[in-house]
Amino acid sequence: MIKAGYSAHRSMVLAVREAVALYLLDQNREEDIPKISECFSTVDNYRGDRIPIPIIIEEVDYLCSVLQDNYLGLKLHSLVNIESLPFYKAISDCVRPFTHTNNELPFLLVSRLVLRFFFLITESINLKIIPEKGLLRFDFVPNDPSLMNKHQIDGVMVLVYRIVETFCPNVLKKITVAQRNSTYELEYYQSIFGVPAEPADRTSLIYDLKCNNHYKNATGLLIKSEEELGRKFFINPLFNMLSTQFSGFSYKQRCQIVIETVIGMIPPTRIHVAESMNISVSTLQRRLDEEGTSFQEVLEETRKRLAKLYLTEKNLSTTDVAYLLGYKSHSQFFRVFKTWFGITPKTYQNNLIDRK
Repeated sequence: MIKAGYSAHRSMVLAVREAVALYLLDQNREEDIPKISECFSTVDNYRGDRIPIPIIIEEVDYLCSVLQDNYLGLKLHSLVNIESLPFYKAISDCVRPFTHTNNELPFLLVSRLVLRFFFLITESINLKIIPEKGLLRFDFVPNDPSLMNKHQIDGVMVLVYRIVETFCPNVLKKITVAQRNSTYELEYYQSIFGVPAEPADRTSLIYDLKCNNHYKNATGLLIKSEEELGRKFFINPLFNMLSTQFSGFSYKQRCQIVIETVIGMIPPTRIHVAESMNISVSTLQRRLDEEGTSFQEVLEETRKRLAKLYLTEKNLSTTDVAYLLGYKSHSQFFRVFKTWFGITPKTYQNNLIDRK
């Protein structure tokens, strides 16, 4: 079962309810709005901004049984007012520095922000980013497939697509769908997303990175923007939401989230991470020491984990991986990797291929 601690943000629940009303109006069923609204649970019964996932699943199941629409998740989340979501507003604040420059907003930056902080909207589905050669794949993985129906997966998929599309339009290349496989259904997906839809064993949004040097170019764009604006890129708005909604996170967990967001775009230094967490470097070091670790240990652990992930997936070049992990050169990554695992990145990658 989905863990009792899993939750979604109140704003998302209210936005979907508003979308239900718009959906019923569009279907000429406005007389059903009061009846359906009566069956919604009172969000004020829950402390803070988080609503338990089991409550939301009951609500979704009720809507599915009453409305009887095969594409309900797609339709409702296409009607959600994403600009009303604090998550969307926080991302807008994070990327606002780019609105005053002539630089293209790097897709890598937006995808990282959505990936690392999407759980602020809902914990029902995990997002995973899988980098491939020239592509970036968002995988949607339900926390409990036995409880998550196709409408909920569809809804999260549309929501992520719409948020990314707002900041980086026309980058989506295709989608794959695990929860449906008929030609008619896939044609409907294509009409919603505007790209080819294919059946697969996983549900994914697949984005085009446009060029193999995208990672390096994204770093260059960020550095140039910092110089033009005279200030650094911050993820403070999203991190403030995290601190408020998930106060029980350890400082190690918070560090990992920040590092995984900024690594490869700005140097993952103590100063940058502490600034993103709205604390001083000395406070950060003290908190990590109290948890029996250090910033350098957290950074190295995060880089090792990501290095194994990147080298495992679709044969990314070691040069790409070096940039993704925030190293200034391939040779620097080569030396560090060898101290970690006793072999070169390429040998590690080849060993994985040989085992398949």
